[in-house]
Amino acid sequence: MAAKPVEVALVGCGAPRRGMGWYHCKQLLDGRVDGGKLVDIVEPWFLGKGKETPLAEEFMSWVAKYSGLGVHASIGESPPINGKKLAIICCRTADNPRMVSEAIGHGFTHIYLEKPGANTVAELEQMLELTKSKGVVVFMGYNRNFSKYILQANAHLATAAPGSTLTLGRNDCFTAEMLDECFERNAEGMIKNQMVHEIVTMITYHGLTADSIAEVVADPAHTVLETRKGIEDFSKMRCTIKTKSGRAFVLWGDRLNGEYAEAKVKTAGQEEEFKAVRPDSKLTEKKRKLDEETPGCMPYFTLQDDEYLNLKQAVVAAMTADEGKLPEGLAGLDTAIESMKVCDLITESLKASLRKGLD
Repeated sequence: MAAKPVEVALVGCGAPRRGMGWYHCKQLLDGRVDGGKLVDIVEPWFLGKGKETPLAEEFMSWVAKYSGLGVHASIGESPPINGKKLAIICCRTADNPRMVSEAIGHGFTHIYLEKPGANTVAELEQMLELTKSKGVVVFMGYNRNFSKYILQANAHLATAAPGSTLTLGRNDCFTAEMLDECFERNAEGMIKNQMVHEIVTMITYHGLTADSIAEVVADPAHTVLETRKGIEDFSKMRCTIKTKSGRAFVLWGDRLNGEYAEAKVKTAGQEEEFKAVRPDSKLTEKKRKLDEETPGCMPYFTLQDDEYLNLKQAVVAAMTADEGKLPEGLAGLDTAIESMKVCDLITESLKASLRKGLD
């Protein structure tokens, strides 16, 4: 007899083709997550203060296509839980601690929480204490741990060679006209919102911690700090992270110029040993087909389709196996806490360096 599927509730769906939660729903509803079954959607905005908006009408038209799918305005209004059930929480970062608390209070046994989970280390530490006391397992939505180009770089022998330098960088899909909204919507900042993905891979696969960092060296020529909508943040950054053990990581990011990511390895002689990029030709072709099937999606949904799918598949597998530990690649709250510490350290170091340069 086949194992009973893991029941899933999605909290914070967002608008069709725009919300990250919606894309998680789509993969589950399309039957692409083996052993996972979406049974409920909790959408506080479109069933609450935003119910008169055009996007709310679009959301309700979309969910009406799926019979048997529960749609609720709050976690408390969703059905009582008997046994294992996963909550995928895709709300705004500032709302996540409250949503996690509500999910635990409602009886969810497992939580998939989109990054970075909260705005501060203290909030994440409180969340960890709560989940441990209630025996709830939290998986963090760090899909870059499942990126093909990251895994290719990790597998290359030169990556771990003494004196080698690993460079991880990426562009995002915003345009210059969208930066005001980007700053406001992602008020936790570029490092915590965008670059944290790369930072988590350094923590997961290369042992980086805040305490292991000896120095963060800014590259002012490729770092832009500006204020939009009253929020000070980076729109572009580049730095070298030097560890106490002698390792070096170069981290760079740009809010603009379209989705692109790379991992490069240089040997001690600083000759490039290896480079992997996303997208490669195979992924570009797959993205084209997915875009044709569902036009109008945010471009990173289809570009990172495999990563989102593999991460959720790993979560379902971990829940089914119930071995009490996270399989390789899956990040928990401890990793989220460490990543937040590293993000804070990098952000403070870069800002201090830029301001010193202006004095």
